[in-house]
Order: sequence, then C-alpha cells, then structure tokens
Amino acid sequence: MMLLGRSSDGNDALNLNGTVRNDIDSGVEHGGVLLRYSDAAVGRTDDLVAAREALDAEMGPDAVVDCAATIANFQRMVRIADGCGIPLDSFSRTESAKWRDGLGIDNFRSRENTFSQS
Repeated sequence: MMLLGRSSDGNDALNLNGTVRNDIDSGVEHGGVLLRYSDAAVGRTDDLVAAREALDAEMGPDAVVDCAATIANFQRMVRIADGCGIPLDSFSRTESAKWRDGLGIDNFRSRENTFSQS
C-alpha cells in the first residue's frame, strides 16, 4: 500500500506500479520512506520501529502522525467495505480491468468481497 501523494511540482507523472512494487519509483516525493513505513505498519514487513524512525528523520514527526492516521483510516474503510460487500458495476469493471490487472488488484484478499452489479 502506498499513501496518497503527488509529485513535488505537480507536473510529473506518477507511476501507480510504484504503489504495489517496492522496486519501482512511484514519482511521489519521499515515496521510498512512505512505502517502507506503510508496508511495516500493515504487517508486510517486520521493521516498523526502524521504518517509523526513518520517516521521522526524513519528513518529521507531523508526517509520522499523518501517515499513521491515514493508514488507520484506510484500514477502517476496508473493514466496512468488506463487511457490506464492494459492488462493482459492469461499466466500472470493464473500464478498470486493464489497470486492475496491471497492478494486481484482483489478487488482493478483499477481492473476495467484490460483487458484480448489472
């Protein structure tokens, strides 16, 4: 998971593949430290203390709080969506198929809770 970000000058293209792959530069300012922290915070890696310290060193304590709050909010939203199901209408399913496949989104565990709407 990558925390939502934008390029520093607003003109650079962002690479969405960098949100799901650590070996690709997303184009997000501080993307590496953000991805490291978010991966650790959701349990993908076991270096949460070191990742949090790196985030604090690079971006400051306010960023640590903002990132932790953002992760907590996304966790809450995912639990609500999983609990009630995640509808995906046919237009959205068709239009998003290419990038969902490219990012591997259909392989996420929450995909089990997505259902089709005509």
